[in-house]
Amino acid sequence: MKKAQIVSLVLCAAFIALAFSCASSGGGKGSSGTWAWRVEADESSGGSSTINMAEETQEGLPAYSFTGAITHKYEYGYVDVKVTPDDATMDQLKKAKAISFRFMGNGERAKVKIPTSDVKDYAYFLYEFDTVDGQAQTVIVPIEYLMQPSWGKAVGNGMINLDLAEWVEFEYQGPVGPYAFKIWNLQVHTKGVPKEKDVLPKGAPKPAAAGAAAAEAPIGGDLSPFEVKLIDNFEYADGYQAVIADKRLFNGHKIVPGEKYTLKLTYTASRDLEDIVEVGLVDPSPAANYWRGLTWTESEGGKMAPLPKSKAGEKVSATITMTTVAGSTSAATSCNTLVFVTKGAGRKGAKGSGVQKAVTLSCTEFVFSKD
Repeated sequence: MKKAQIVSLVLCAAFIALAFSCASSGGGKGSSGTWAWRVEADESSGGSSTINMAEETQEGLPAYSFTGAITHKYEYGYVDVKVTPDDATMDQLKKAKAISFRFMGNGERAKVKIPTSDVKDYAYFLYEFDTVDGQAQTVIVPIEYLMQPSWGKAVGNGMINLDLAEWVEFEYQGPVGPYAFKIWNLQVHTKGVPKEKDVLPKGAPKPAAAGAAAAEAPIGGDLSPFEVKLIDNFEYADGYQAVIADKRLFNGHKIVPGEKYTLKLTYTASRDLEDIVEVGLVDPSPAANYWRGLTWTESEGGKMAPLPKSKAGEKVSATITMTTVAGSTSAATSCNTLVFVTKGAGRKGAKGSGVQKAVTLSCTEFVFSKD
């Protein structure tokens, strides 16, 4: 994955020493050190996502707040935060058994990586973790949990070579739209993997008791009026596609097998449809190999739920019921999506383009519910 124009902020050693204080833990002492923080977006990959960085305080410690917006001008829109150690801190990183940090996200999945110089295709060793919207969490990453993504060229024996480490990197790759996340209390552990109680800042609330669960937010509801825009997808398939990653659909719920969902909608299409429209629930995340049907099984001949072929301006009303046959990989909005697809004619000799323009379904009724 290509990287983009860099906006840098180098923090002084005294500030960093306050930010990343040493901590004694069952897994060994957490090292502070001196780091340089910088941010970058997906511009060099052809994207237009944005990221801004600001300093603030969280739980009595200096923290870093990141805001911006993800776009899909580059299909896999992303932003990165790179944290580069000085020589002494790099020596500690090369001996690390684990790293830990505090993170506040927006309910989407995030990644932490340790890039190494032997990886030439950006398939760096990484660890993915889920976040809870607006809640601070401790993330502890044993080094042995870092894995290369399946799309890259494997290096070494499948284990990261920390002698070749270059920096620590955080990546956010959520749905289109604004985002915000915060990072603080980054620590490197050289003597073992710590427990949360040993790395939690003094100003942080105690972790919730095991087994405690928050009440689940309501799923779906009446989202009318609603627009479904099916865009050209001929580069990968034979038609048009809309992937709806709308937080209101699932409100942090992770889809599991055996659930039943209903979608009631009334709409008019912006142009004549060339074929029926098919609807289903999909996990399109990298962890799901970019496309896992959750309400049908292609290997067993299953199909998505159909909507009729219609003319421009023709009023269509339908009720769709969907039963899940697979689960999503995460509770993140981007892993629990409602997908509309329709086939169309491709222009001969022009790969990646259809004859028709994108089509919009303007819905005066759009009610989604879990039964």
